Amino acid sequence: MPATHVLVEDSPELPVTRRLSAIPGTRVRTRGPKRAPAQARSVETRKRIIEGAILVLADRGIAGMTHREIARTAGVSLASTTYHFASKFDILAAASQEMLDEDTLLLPRDDAAGPSGKGGAGCPRSWLVEFLIKVGREQRVRSACWTEIMLDAPRHPESLALARRWFAAAAKVWSEWAFSSGGDDNELAARSYGDITVGLLLFVLVLRPTEDDLRAVFDGGEDPLDRWGHGEKAPAAKPARLTGKSAVTREAILTATLDELVSKGQTAIGLKAMASKAGLSPSGAFYHFPTTASLIEAAQHRLFENAKDRYRIVASLERGEESLERLIDRTTVIFFREATEYALESLAIYRVWLEASRQPSLQSAIWADIADQHSAWRRLLTPISSSLRPLDPLLSQALFTGKLIRLVASGSRTEDLAHVRREFAHDLTMISSGRFWV
Repeated sequence: MPATHVLVEDSPELPVTRRLSAIPGTRVRTRGPKRAPAQARSVETRKRIIEGAILVLADRGIAGMTHREIARTAGVSLASTTYHFASKFDILAAASQEMLDEDTLLLPRDDAAGPSGKGGAGCPRSWLVEFLIKVGREQRVRSACWTEIMLDAPRHPESLALARRWFAAAAKVWSEWAFSSGGDDNELAARSYGDITVGLLLFVLVLRPTEDDLRAVFDGGEDPLDRWGHGEKAPAAKPARLTGKSAVTREAILTATLDELVSKGQTAIGLKAMASKAGLSPSGAFYHFPTTASLIEAAQHRLFENAKDRYRIVASLERGEESLERLIDRTTVIFFREATEYALESLAIYRVWLEASRQPSLQSAIWADIADQHSAWRRLLTPISSSLRPLDPLLSQALFTGKLIRLVASGSRTEDLAHVRREFAHDLTMISSGRFWV
């Protein structure tokens, strides 16, 4: 009986090799792990799949990223996606590496920056402003994709590795910025550049300021609350006061949704699914939340109020006149809790913000939260600063947000957390004294 030849992958994830070799009369030929195909058509197909994945991640998030959806977006067969990429994470890693290889996202270059007010071209400030303008235009899809990956990173060891590689590469560029600016502490300045970049990246994705809006705030000195919000500062609508069974039903649906957002990072939430998770009929969900967006908005409002309550607890422990040192200490304590004990809840807030960049119906509620934070920072900074600019509360807010995403996405390691107070002391001192680099 002639031997049967079987071609299989030589990979620890495919134990079929060992099973086939045990069959009498069967020879097994192996080949190495999949590499980028040599033939031009296969290379082009793989490239199209990766670009399709980036589009899907930006438009639907990780929850909506399936082989089928990527194939449809990329215009290739479903079999092509499974041939080139064995798993969803393989595609995720390839998309992340593709953007990193381009050396553009979060890594703006000095030769790409044009004149931008203070400092002119060739300084970190001008590079940041030009980068944010690109985030609102040609880099919007990749920026949304990158943010999606970072906000999901703490849930998977492989994603943490991707995030750490990203930030390690970005840190080299931020260090070059610090060196070029000639400051006293390049290490602290580099982290400042990075955190501001990440925080403002998310704000620009959500609020969608135009180039004119960005320049009006950064170069013209206008208040971002007036320029970027277009007067839409109304808080999210509160539900009518409920009692009895109706209140219990609404709370059960909302609790199920919060658990989905925090534990799974899932924003592709369905009303029927949340009603089922709460052990209720779909009609109960539709009665309290007529649309999925209204349910997500209510969950976001609860997450935001919970975060404010945690802040109030810390603030209530302090007594006396506001001072810079007191603000630095309080901010550090709050940050530590948000980056460790409440890390996933904190990222859930920003995940809903990112979802608002896809769903216009959510933007008003998210704008209300951002405006609320901005006003709070302005109240804190006003007593300790004699030269406070309209932009400064936004910068403080972006520093906190960007630092939280950077540290939580890369694992909140002890060695990183150890620098937090020094970083806040450096940046808040510079902001309150009117010497900040932006």
